[in-house]
Amino acid sequence: MPSPNTWLNFVLVALVVSLVPGPAFIVVLTTALRRGFKPGAYATAGIVIGDGVYFFLTAVGLGSLLASSFWTFTIIKWLGIVYLVYLGLRSLFFPSNSLITADGNSVSGRSSFVTALTVQLANPKLLLFLAALVPQFLDPTHPLASQLAVLGGTFMVSDTIIYLLLSMVAAHARPLFASRRATRIVSRVSGVAMLGAAARVATK
Repeated sequence: MPSPNTWLNFVLVALVVSLVPGPAFIVVLTTALRRGFKPGAYATAGIVIGDGVYFFLTAVGLGSLLASSFWTFTIIKWLGIVYLVYLGLRSLFFPSNSLITADGNSVSGRSSFVTALTVQLANPKLLLFLAALVPQFLDPTHPLASQLAVLGGTFMVSDTIIYLLLSMVAAHARPLFASRRATRIVSRVSGVAMLGAAARVATK
C-alpha cells in the first residue's frame, strides 16, 4: 500500500487533474446542462470506466508502448479529435430546441454513457499522462499490484466526486436555460467548447 503521505499527495494531484477543464469535463457539463443530473451521472460513469481502462493499460505497461509508437499514438489521437469535432459541429449547427428531456430516459442515459466513454478512450494523452505520473507514487520495494489498485481507485473516485458535483450544479442551472433561445445558446456554446477541446488535444 502507498504510504499515507504518498497517497495524500496523489489525492491532491488527482483532484487537480479532475478539475482541469478538458474533454471529459466538457462532456459531463454539457450533458448535465442539456439533459439533467441522471444523464450527467451516466456520463460520469463513462468517464470513470475510461479511467479504469487506462489505469489497467498503465499497469500492464501499454502506456510506455504507446509512447514509443508514434503512428499508433497519432492514429488514436486523431480519431479522438475527429470525434470531438463531430460532437462540436453537431451542437453548433444542429442545436436542440429544448433542454428539457426525460431525465430518467434509458436511451438518454445509454447515449450519455457511450459518448463520455468514447471521448475518454479517444484521448490517448491521458494514458501517457498516467504512465508518466503513476510511477512517481510507487514504491518498487513493495508489491505493485496493491499500490496500483489504490492509486487507480483514488483517481476514479476523484473523477466521480468532481463530475457528480459538476452534474448537480449544471442540472440545477437548467431552469435558467429553459427558453428555446437560451437552449440554442447553450448548445452552440457547448459546440464551441468541444471544438476548443479538439484544438487543444491537436496542438499538444
